[in-house]
Amino acid sequence: MWRWAVLSCVAKTDNPLRSIVNKPKTSPEDFKKLLDRIKIWAVQAMSSDDELLEQLVLKGGNAMALVHQISARASVDLDFSLRQDFGGDIAKVEGRISRALVNTFRSHGFEVFDFKMVEKPKAVSDDMKHFWGGYGVEFKLAAAAVYAEYSADLETLRRRAINLGQGTRFLIDISRFEYVAGKQLVDFDGYVIYVYSPEMIVCEKLRAICQQMPEYGPIIKRDRAGSARARDFVDIFVLMDTLKLDLMTETARETLIAMFEMKKVPMDFLGKVPDTYEFHLAGYASVKDTVSPEFQLKDFDYYFKYTLALIDQLKPVWHK
Repeated sequence: MWRWAVLSCVAKTDNPLRSIVNKPKTSPEDFKKLLDRIKIWAVQAMSSDDELLEQLVLKGGNAMALVHQISARASVDLDFSLRQDFGGDIAKVEGRISRALVNTFRSHGFEVFDFKMVEKPKAVSDDMKHFWGGYGVEFKLAAAAVYAEYSADLETLRRRAINLGQGTRFLIDISRFEYVAGKQLVDFDGYVIYVYSPEMIVCEKLRAICQQMPEYGPIIKRDRAGSARARDFVDIFVLMDTLKLDLMTETARETLIAMFEMKKVPMDFLGKVPDTYEFHLAGYASVKDTVSPEFQLKDFDYYFKYTLALIDQLKPVWHK
């Protein structure tokens, strides 16, 4: 059993975050403190169940910020990968996740409600079922005292739910059929969890940029435009520059190729990234709103050119 026993880091009877929740006005510093703890507890919850621990791998912006301690911007939602699918009865998996979240947050003086888990997308064609899709988990939180007072009045309880900055819903995205061979086992605030390595995060972000291209739409039967991913260009720079990563190692090259193959993204799409500047620039304003105050954000052009230089360095991998 990988999971370590752990005592509650914030006891029910002496929870300093409770005073933050009950304040009529919360300072940005206090709000960040509360949100960080909520994200940490949610990650711990997802790894507190041994079966979930062995299947789920934390990735994305919060893997950068919470585990690797490297980030230029705030990210509220959590992202996990599955090597394949959960298998078996999804209702049982939903129950395991719900219990893990309820038990973990209750131990810290908060109650989970309005929990649900849905398959994303709702319908996947037979030819895509072996490589596409995932699950969306969402829930709301209330301080234990608030929940006790309003649990019989759901509408009032929803109005009193903790606001996470972008509403009251906390979201967890689980992507299935992902390449997780390079995952790292780490001690996360008293729990053992699996997390993407920094190199894996960079490789996935390069893939995500390519997945927004119109040429990728027919592969996944997407009939709308992709989404601007300006944040990925910033994250790639932060990881590569801070850690001095080398994506030309054999392991990194294998990871990049495997990640693209898992989602049927042609490697030569990397050669099309120079043509996507205006598309991703349109999403840069929203990145500015999430950047940490201590990070000196440059113009989008800087991060775009940095990523193009990285892609050019990787040309022996993708250009045949």
